[in-house]
Amino acid sequence: MFKPFSDNVIFYDTEFSSKNPYIGELLSIGAVTMAGREFYCEVAYDGEYSEWVKENLLHTLAAPKLSRIEAAQALSRFIGEERPYMVFHGNGRDVVYSEKLFGQEDIQFHPICIDFASILFGLGYDPSVFRNNDFTELAFMLGVPTDRGHTHNALDDAKFLRAVYCALKDKT
Repeated sequence: MFKPFSDNVIFYDTEFSSKNPYIGELLSIGAVTMAGREFYCEVAYDGEYSEWVKENLLHTLAAPKLSRIEAAQALSRFIGEERPYMVFHGNGRDVVYSEKLFGQEDIQFHPICIDFASILFGLGYDPSVFRNNDFTELAFMLGVPTDRGHTHNALDDAKFLRAVYCALKDKT
């Protein structure tokens, strides 16, 4: 069993219009606290989408859309004043797109964000085995149910990340 530095974490995932942060924008945000409290919102966007997003993601976005300002305010209320650590999958885009939403100086999370791939690496797991943000193999090894709803739904992915993290924490 590993003991993290802090339990003041929020498991976090986003979906965006393009992998290129210079042209892409947030489309949805999912967040889950260690205690299991959940946040989800979809962000209004009327620009261009990558082909992958058109084929795999747009049809899943069905919630009412918030403006970028409304999304930032709602997420800030969810995060609260404690400046929790953001735990995200590992490619860094979640952090970059969130900084775009809040502005780098106004992001509500602790300034150091924690990527799950680095946690895996430090525990002796090869994070490349879990590429494309899919921890299904690890979840199976840890006994975490892998029927998580729709892959590439920000909230489902954040909940799955939390479940894998907690199982790994209890096992190691």
